Amino acid sequence: MEATVLELVNLYIKIGGLPLVFLIIFIETGIFLGFFLPGDSLLFALGIIAAAKIIDLNLTLVGCTVAAILGNYFAYFAGYFLADKVLANLLNKYSDHIKKTQEFYSKYGSFAIIYARFIPFFRGFVPFLAGMVKMNFITYSIYNVVSAFIWVFSLTLLGYFLGISIPNIEKYVHVIILVIILVSLLPIFYKTLKAKVEKT
Repeated sequence: MEATVLELVNLYIKIGGLPLVFLIIFIETGIFLGFFLPGDSLLFALGIIAAAKIIDLNLTLVGCTVAAILGNYFAYFAGYFLADKVLANLLNKYSDHIKKTQEFYSKYGSFAIIYARFIPFFRGFVPFLAGMVKMNFITYSIYNVVSAFIWVFSLTLLGYFLGISIPNIEKYVHVIILVIILVSLLPIFYKTLKAKVEKT
């Protein structure tokens, strides 16, 4: 399974080069239906491939960051302008997703945009919800840019440095990604636990 991630990313690069990879990042972060795409694994695998000198690291970092920023802007404006027209259909088809996202966003506010980058389930939904609730554009832009930078650079550079340091790193791709997701969820777990303790 682990090798499949690298094979899939290599296939993307062979078919459409980095532009196709950037498009996938855009879809995964900008269209909530793209939540099934392997965003975290993709970035990590890109770092490994860059370590093998197959692609340029700097171009990958810049391109993926821009794609992630634009993707979240697309989701934000989709929520801002289309919420009233598409909300009814969304509520019917993705009621559970939207309910959980609303609870997530209400609980963590602006920081939800940063947290959501590392959580596949919320990555495409939180920006859309931010647009729906008409979050201040400047505030949203700050969190959008910062979160995209942290998400892309942390995962890609981790893959790159591990790729040049550890032989056969591809065997551990999914384990490392799982650890990253769990670590990113720690602040959420802490706040949830703290809130429950305060209620008792």
